[in-house]
Order: sequence, then structure tokens, then C-alpha cells
Amino acid sequence: MKNKKIFVNGDFYLTRPRGKRAQAVAVEDGIIVDIGTNSKINHLWRRGYKRFDLKKRFALPAFTDAHLHLMAVGVLSRQVNLEGVDSLDKAVSVIKKAASKLKPGQWLKGRGWNKNLWGIGLPDKTILDKITDNPVALDSKDWHLLWVNSAALNYCNINRNTPDPPGGLIERDDKGEPTGILKEKAINIVYDRWPALSSDEKTDSINEAQKRLLRFGIVGVGDFDTRPIFISELLELEKGDRLKLRFCKMIHDNDLDEAIRSGLRTGKGSEHFRIGYLKLFSDGALGSQTAFMFKPYNGNKSNFGVERLTQRQMEESISKAVKNGISVAIHAIGDRANFQSLNALGKHSGAFSKSGLTPRIEHAQLLRKKDLTLFRKFGVTASVQPIHATSDREVADRHWGKRARFAYAFRSLLDSGASLAFGSDAPIENADPIAGIHAAVTRKRVNDDRPAWYPQEKMPATKAVEAYTIDSARACCFDDIAGSIEIGKRADFTVLSDDIIRMKPGDIFKAENLATIVDGNFVYGKGDML
Repeated sequence: MKNKKIFVNGDFYLTRPRGKRAQAVAVEDGIIVDIGTNSKINHLWRRGYKRFDLKKRFALPAFTDAHLHLMAVGVLSRQVNLEGVDSLDKAVSVIKKAASKLKPGQWLKGRGWNKNLWGIGLPDKTILDKITDNPVALDSKDWHLLWVNSAALNYCNINRNTPDPPGGLIERDDKGEPTGILKEKAINIVYDRWPALSSDEKTDSINEAQKRLLRFGIVGVGDFDTRPIFISELLELEKGDRLKLRFCKMIHDNDLDEAIRSGLRTGKGSEHFRIGYLKLFSDGALGSQTAFMFKPYNGNKSNFGVERLTQRQMEESISKAVKNGISVAIHAIGDRANFQSLNALGKHSGAFSKSGLTPRIEHAQLLRKKDLTLFRKFGVTASVQPIHATSDREVADRHWGKRARFAYAFRSLLDSGASLAFGSDAPIENADPIAGIHAAVTRKRVNDDRPAWYPQEKMPATKAVEAYTIDSARACCFDDIAGSIEIGKRADFTVLSDDIIRMKPGDIFKAENLATIVDGNFVYGKGDML
């Protein structure tokens, strides 16, 4: 017997065709079978359809976050969280409290420290050595620096004789000894050695992340926690009907050969799990001043950032991937990293097109004006995170100066004909799409009295919503079944407290998600939406 439902008395924003609205939706076995007015749909309750009254609430296609780190979202509650801690002294207090609960030999892991808030240079191992003899490893807010103590360095055999890996740096003191700060690919020396999560811990983390994201109306994700690929845990959850999100799972560059041997192909999979893109890193990050630049950072004439992969190296990996049906997503922050990444993808634009694949640039944070058109020219999607723009404005102005005019240049990219896909980079930033849409539309933080940051780059609310729904679903290989409210697609939508399309842009942050519906089933609800 079919599972038949109608959702009536709503204000559905359909996205396709743009701007069109409907009052009601009919669903059979999770698939939308009709859309229209209340009078057209409401009578179906007499034919056995269960009726749900949305009470004139605003409803959107459920959000897809095109770029986040799922496992990290899930494990965050079990690690030291230094997000927003605004001084080194306060950070030490948080770390001491966590260290006091450790068993002998147990690793202390955490993330979120931000040297840009502390007003000092980089911290070092001696600070952590005074706290505990257990190994400590703390990721920076942007995950491009790792702060470790002597125990962790010894465990991983990192000493004065350890060479810097290609694309990475081991910070050293005047005597050549490691200071406890690892940059870019040097971080992997520790990542590859520290105790891995068990299968049960991975499953628990996925479940915790699902709960958090569904509360925000997020149904689809581009998951960039790329190593190891925990496909078995995802498939086990899907088999037990416990996988509610739609996952687009990325492939680490070290796993490309194994992915090819295993027959993994971009877009292949099921309704809740699909293979994504090969993930490459061309450079570092703004917060760590390791983004790869044409000109040095303001105030540091010797620092051009870190080139993690040369253009030639990227081209070699791209060629291998696209020949085997795997698309490519390249992390690029600095203007030179973006230029080289775009040209590396452009060399293979014909092969991508022939294979039906669309490559992505992740973040695309700083661009030169003349490079904006390369996204459209080469058919590359700009996978960007609007919440970064408002979070990073001070750091960008400090280190990039006037170059920041084309930082997080969402409107300029849109006007150039580029395709945008929005995400959050959670847990680096807030996963809530409402916060991201507010940032894109206003170019301001909530309750920020300052003028909008480069207001020329404000996005229309309609475009911001599309970038978080149909466009991000396309970038995550799910637009055939999700991303818009259309007949034949899965019934995935979110019910909001306010109409974020028509309300004042500055008030968008006040809207909240009241219900999340996946395959026609309520997976989250609050108040009278339960």
C-alpha cells in the first residue's frame, strides 16, 4: 500500500520556474506527484492521503550544503572546542580542564583556535607541555595549522631531522627544533599516525551530525571529510533506513587509485549516497596566511603563502580522474591558487564536458577581476561559503588590503555567468543556511552596525536561495531527485517561520526552521510542526 500524503495551506517557493509559488503538494511513497492550489490538492484526503496543514508557513526546497566536514561536525562534542576563545590564557584554561580527564596515553584532540583573535604570533609546544604529558593535537579554526606538544611530536617521530613534506612546513626554532606548529601537508604526518575512530564511533558521529544538520533544514551535503572514505558505515546506515541526509562523498587524492580500482564514479550510488569528486588542495588558508598569492601578504614581504600542488601536479591528477569518470573539486583560496586551479581544470574542460562532469573550485575566496570569467569559460562551479565573507572581513582587510575588493565576490561571479553553489564549511563556520543567506544578501554580520563589506557583492535573496538549493544539489550530484519542488522529485522541503525572500534583508537571520521533511516524512519539527 502506498504511503500517500498531502501538505496543504502552505506557501511553497518552487525555485523552478523562478519565483513561482504553490499552496499544496501531494506525495506518494516520498515522490512529489502533484503541486498546486489548496482546492486542487485538498480533496485527495478523501482518497486516503494523510493531510498535513502547514498553516500558511513559508516552505522551500530543503537545503543542500555543498561543502562541509560531516565527521568533524559529529565528533565536535567529544573534542576540545576552542572556537571563539579570544585569548591564549582562556584557551589554556579550556585545554587544562579537558586534559584533567584524560587516561594515561590518551590523545587530547580539538580544534578551533584562532591566532588572529589572540593578538600574538603562533603558539608553541611548550605551552601544551606544561599542561599534560599525553599527546595533544589541536587543529586551528581553518584546519591549515596543527598545534601539538612534544609527546605528539615524539609519537609521530617528528624531530629536527624530519624533512618538510612537499606542500607542507614544520615550524622550527632558531636551533632547528620543531616548535609544535605544523602547516598544510605537514599536518598529515600526525593525521596518519593518531588513533583512528572505530566503526561504531564513526557511525555515532554520522548520526550526531545528521541530527544537527536536519535541525537547520539541511538534507543534502557535499562531505569533504575525505579520508578515510567511510563508505561501509554510510551503506550500513542506509541499509537500516537510518541515513536521512543525501551524501555526496568526496575522494582524497591519496585514494584516487583505489577509487578507480573499486569502480567509483562521480554521481553513482543511491538516493541517499553518491560518489562525489576528487578533492585536491592547491594552497592553504587566509587565517593561517598560507593561501597562495601573486603578491605577498600585507606587512610580510616574504610570505606568498604555500603552494600545496603545482599546476602541473593538479593537471596530472585531473587527467587521471576525468579519464575514469571522476570529477574534480580543487580547494583554492589565494588569487594565484585560484588562477592556477582554474587553468588546470580548463586544460581538461573538453574531457569534463564529454564525460558529463562539472568540476568545482572550493572557496574561490580571492580572485583577480580578470579571472572572474574563467569559471564560465571553463564550465567550473564556484563552491563558496558566504558565511566566510562576514567572518573573515577583518583578516582579509589586514592581510590582503585593497585586493579584498574581489574577495568572496559572489555577485561579480554571478554577473560573469558563473554557477554558484553555497555551503558553510562547518564546523569551521555555522552550518545554518539562514545565517549563510543573511551573509550573502547583506554582507554584514548579525547586529553589525558597520556598513556592508563591499556592498557591490550583495546577492539577491532569490539567487542566494537557489545557490543553497537547486544549484548546490546539482553540485552534489542530486539535482535529478532533489533541490527543487517539482513533480517527480523526492519530497524534500523545509518549513520556515518567515518568508526570507520577501522580508527585509537585515531581518533574514530572525527566520528559523520549523520542520524538515525528507522523502515526505518529518525528520525534524518544533512547536506545532511536530
